[in-house]
Amino acid sequence: MITPIEIQKTEFKVGAHGYSKKEVDDFKARILKDYEALYRQNLDLNDHIADLEDKLTSYNNLEKSLQKALILAEKSAEETKKAAEERAEAIEQEAMAQAQVITAEARTELYEVRNATIKLLQQYDQYKSQIIAASKAQIQLLNSPSFTIDKDSLETVKEFEMNKKVNEQANEQANS
Repeated sequence: MITPIEIQKTEFKVGAHGYSKKEVDDFKARILKDYEALYRQNLDLNDHIADLEDKLTSYNNLEKSLQKALILAEKSAEETKKAAEERAEAIEQEAMAQAQVITAEARTELYEVRNATIKLLQQYDQYKSQIIAASKAQIQLLNSPSFTIDKDSLETVKEFEMNKKVNEQANEQANS
C-alpha cells in the first residue's frame, strides 16, 4: 500500500510535453488501487465501529437493566425480609398471648384443685371427728351399766328358760 511519504516523494519526469503520461497513469492507478483499499477498509472499520457502538449501547442498556433488576431484587429481598421479620414477631406475640392464656387457665385450674383438696380435707377431718365421737359414744355405751353382765342375772335367765320349758311341756301334755 502506498504511504503518504511515497506520494510526497514521487516525482514525474518532465518530457517535452510535460510529465510522462505513462508514469502519471501508473502512479494514479497505484494510488487509486490503494485508495480504494483504504476506502473499503475505512468503510469496514466504520461499520465495525458502528456495530461495536451498537453492541456497547446494548451492553450499557443491559448493564442499566441489570443494575435496575439488582436494585429491585435487593429492595424485594429487604421487603421480604422485613415482612418475614414482622410475621415472625406477630407469631411470637401470638404465641406469648396463647402462653399467657394457657398459664392463666392452668392457675385457675390449680386454684380449683387446691380448693377442692382443702374441702376434701375438711370433710375428712369432719368425718374423722364424727367417727371418733361415735366411737367414744359406743365405748361409753359399752362401759355403761346396761352392758354389764352379771352372773346372778345369768342364772336368773337360765331359771327363766327352764321354767319356760317346763311350762311348755306341761302345756303339751295337757293338750294331748
